[in-house]
Amino acid sequence: MAATHHNARPEGTFLSAVADHAQIDETNSSNLNEEDPLLPLSSPRDEASTASENGLLWLMGPALLAGIFVKAFDIAFLATSYSRLASDLQHFKDASWVMLTASICSAIFVPVYSYLLAYHGIKRMMFIAYGSFAFGLTLCTISTSFWQLLGSRFVVGFGSSGITLLSMIVINEIVGVKQLAIWESFVTCIEMGTSMAAGPLGAWMYRSFGWHSAFLLEVLFALTGVVVLHWSFKKIACHARYSQSTLLKHGDPSQLPSHADGGGWLLLILAVTTPLVAFTLGDNILRWTDPLEVALLILGPLFMVIFVVYELKIASFPVIDMTPIFTKKYLSVLFQVFGVISILNSIVFIIPPYIQVRAFDGPSLEDWALTCVFLGFPIGAISGGYLIKNDILPVQRIMLANAMALGACCSLFAMRLIKPELAQHAPLLVVFGISTGLWQSCLLYATLSSTEKKWWPQTLALYYLIETFGADLGMALMSTITRSVAKIGIRSSLGDSKTTERIILDAMRDLKSVRRLNTGARTAVLVAFENGMHTAFFVPCSLAAMVIILAAAMNIKHLDKNPERSDNEAIAPTN
Repeated sequence: MAATHHNARPEGTFLSAVADHAQIDETNSSNLNEEDPLLPLSSPRDEASTASENGLLWLMGPALLAGIFVKAFDIAFLATSYSRLASDLQHFKDASWVMLTASICSAIFVPVYSYLLAYHGIKRMMFIAYGSFAFGLTLCTISTSFWQLLGSRFVVGFGSSGITLLSMIVINEIVGVKQLAIWESFVTCIEMGTSMAAGPLGAWMYRSFGWHSAFLLEVLFALTGVVVLHWSFKKIACHARYSQSTLLKHGDPSQLPSHADGGGWLLLILAVTTPLVAFTLGDNILRWTDPLEVALLILGPLFMVIFVVYELKIASFPVIDMTPIFTKKYLSVLFQVFGVISILNSIVFIIPPYIQVRAFDGPSLEDWALTCVFLGFPIGAISGGYLIKNDILPVQRIMLANAMALGACCSLFAMRLIKPELAQHAPLLVVFGISTGLWQSCLLYATLSSTEKKWWPQTLALYYLIETFGADLGMALMSTITRSVAKIGIRSSLGDSKTTERIILDAMRDLKSVRRLNTGARTAVLVAFENGMHTAFFVPCSLAAMVIILAAAMNIKHLDKNPERSDNEAIAPTN
């Protein structure tokens, strides 16, 4: 068994600088709560430090916003149009993979950026992320088939993972965790403002000029982001007061371990992809009872356990340092991250095809439904950031109240009381967006505050890994359940025959094929798909119940440890 070196970090690198800041914070902080709350108390910042932070934010802000903008545009365009895009490419049954491919790649490569950050510095890694994202979008623009598009989305995912992780690391390094919630809410406003416009704009470009035109526009945005990134770092380097900033540290590639953690990378890839592949193959290519399908379903969780044990006990230079993970408060937050993100993405994923089925030939809110969700998101994020920043409510109570609100939204979807194809139900979609936006502010704040500052790069990497995997698994489960239940419903209505199987095959490739059927058969197919989607709402409802239990347990534990605290006393983090 190889010796472990979990604390090995090269001197003079970005992560060593973060560790130095952490030691200074620990020295200056003399009033930590003896009760060990979820989030420790904060220490004040001096005026000179604040002025320096504001200057750095003004210089780095345009570059960060450029990356966030184009990434949000890409996600919103695909979220609105992925089912129609897959249908036009004769792969409606595989539509989820248009979204999943980039997301899987993002989950796999988030730890890569955290790992290489110590040896190459944040500047170089940001150029790699922005450049990869632009290159992947270029490949999307020239793709001519479904499989070429999936390969292109894989490259997009590599760049996207870096943009997300590095942007949060930069913001947190400049402003500190206490201010992170409010700044993240500002970033969320940019993302959601972009998403509200990108969905309808992308759909209009798709119908008017073809789907390649939307990707071409994204390429232009991405290249602009690379230019702005270069400008930002050039301006920072021109200011003497920023010469020692960790943003400019190049790292030392020569200290990169000669033997990479190949076993860890392989186990991570298997842990992330095996469950998703299993759900995609089930009742699609393989029967659920097929030995290979059963093996894949068993191996998925097994690979996850083996990956954690390998990284913790065996790996010399682990992909993700597991040292800060195994605490109750951190694991509780992490499971809530998984649950909330799975709920959000499973519902956002199902809304476009759900509307397509329910309003097949009639007018609908299809292009604007997700825009309503995206409208509520920044409202919730800003509200959460404000509550946290000003210590109006403890984050535990915000999370519990929001968990119950999210559970109510999931129940309304499952009971068909929210009908996203109808304009009069748009306010309910906005409420759902507000709920998920509140979670966005709380979860990242609680995650970082559950670990020491020296572990924040690894903590962020794991946060985005769990977030991305939760999103992927939510979408895969919704797709699999919808497909399986729809097939059963079609066979039950039309009979088990070769003609029925041909109808199923055609509908799974291109839903518009049902227009060729007679009225009775068309209705049967559409009703089967709708019932399949409603059955799939069992997934977000179950996850919402889990999140409510975890949030309630967190509040009970907090009250037991702090019986003397009043309801209005918040728990603040260390800067």
